[in-house]
Amino acid sequence: MGGARCGGKPLLGIGARCSDSRADLLFASEVLRSLRDGFTPSSRALEWSGFVEHWMVVIQDDVCLLTGTVWRLPLSLNVLATPLLAIDPVAGWALTVGEWLTTGTPRLDLAAAGIHPEAVADRAAGWLERKLGARAGGPILN
Repeated sequence: MGGARCGGKPLLGIGARCSDSRADLLFASEVLRSLRDGFTPSSRALEWSGFVEHWMVVIQDDVCLLTGTVWRLPLSLNVLATPLLAIDPVAGWALTVGEWLTTGTPRLDLAAAGIHPEAVADRAAGWLERKLGARAGGPILN
């Protein structure tokens, strides 16, 4: 068994929910753009989201991955490794392609590890642009 994959690349866990559809990637890029313009997810958006504990951010090639243990309803527990688009560890949320997650305590201090939320979003914007550009034959994002 080859394990979970996203965009043809293997991921580290079995709980990834990464979509390769162009529509999902376009929607994710719009949500990321809104976050970068000051939007924050509502408590309602996060209310039924998965909860990630013992998490950390890992840089893999051109995107950051959120790894950890995720609890979802109906009650299930999975190992998670999925492309990370945005994160606010202080507010306790993360955005992946197609999924909001709430976050518990990280395994490592992000700042001490040299990982900053703005850099995660910058890397994600570039990753999305490359994925979408490859699908359409050229870049489409500003």
